[in-house]
Amino acid sequence: MQPQKAFIDNKLYQWFTKTNLHHILLWVVYYIFWVYFFQPGINRTEILVNSLVMVTVHAMVSYFNIYYLFPNFLRRRNYTSYFIAIILTISLGAFIIAGVFMTLDTITDLSKEKLFSMPFILNQAMGITYTTAITMSLKLVKHWYENERLAKDLQRVNTETELKYLKSQINPHFLFNSLNSIYALSLKKSDLAPDLILKLSDILRYILYEGSEKKVNLSQEVKYLKSYLELEKIRHGDRMKLHINIEGDLSHYDIAPMLLIPFVENSFKHGLGKDRAEGYVNVNLKTQDNTLEFSIANSKPKNGMEISKEKGYTGGIGLINVRKRLNLLYPNKHELSIGDQQEEFKVSLTLNLN
Repeated sequence: MQPQKAFIDNKLYQWFTKTNLHHILLWVVYYIFWVYFFQPGINRTEILVNSLVMVTVHAMVSYFNIYYLFPNFLRRRNYTSYFIAIILTISLGAFIIAGVFMTLDTITDLSKEKLFSMPFILNQAMGITYTTAITMSLKLVKHWYENERLAKDLQRVNTETELKYLKSQINPHFLFNSLNSIYALSLKKSDLAPDLILKLSDILRYILYEGSEKKVNLSQEVKYLKSYLELEKIRHGDRMKLHINIEGDLSHYDIAPMLLIPFVENSFKHGLGKDRAEGYVNVNLKTQDNTLEFSIANSKPKNGMEISKEKGYTGGIGLINVRKRLNLLYPNKHELSIGDQQEEFKVSLTLNLN
């Protein structure tokens, strides 16, 4: 967690901000600073009263600058008007201090004669300027921290929204292809159709329950990956050679659900053309040292005989979506390579699961 986010999310900071106690704390500390370092007076009572006058006027000017001059002039880039307004406000503050001291008995009569002199007014104006600059800086820093938090929260919400959108595309796409397989067998009145329905039922259960989670155990993802492979194996029969190789302990790792299935889906969608008597799909998955190595290769039909070129084909979004999901879920933690050769299509993914 970044330092500024940890600071902003701190419960004590949020409580101070909500109750505005940070304002009270600031001016109490500033008042103590005046009492012990500037000591504007001779005896203890004069110092306390005069310091209170100074700090009160400084606070009034500071808040007027922060909540009126800044939003109405500086934020709107009306620099000339802001410059004139802040000078007039600071000057007015200096004259208010002089006027209040004139009515109090906390300074000598000789000092009162100098209250409206140029040196006294300039000295007070300089002090108010310092205070205004400090409070303005604190306000800007606070706004910057809070804007950073809002920006990150907005980014998180946008990312989650986009991921949900991508999932909503992947799942119907996956279901559409599976139903096509069952439909093809039902037309042939094949006895394999019931087995396909059971496999599809397992897959749909995964999509509905585990698929809605942010992370699932890798063993679950691989289990339903196998279900899809078996579903396609039943549909294609001896026409397809399927090889699956899995190495490593899957139960120790978690992964985003439905992340690998689109690769398998794509291989079967494009791996067997309507002119090819035989084809193959080779799947390799290995886990080692918090790293997942996944690859899938499939044969390609002759040019012009791909399923993607058949009339009514509406696929092609699987790999695009999974690439987007990888960029959102595993930024700088994955390597995806796609090799499209004349007779073979291969996808390799290396994923940091730590």
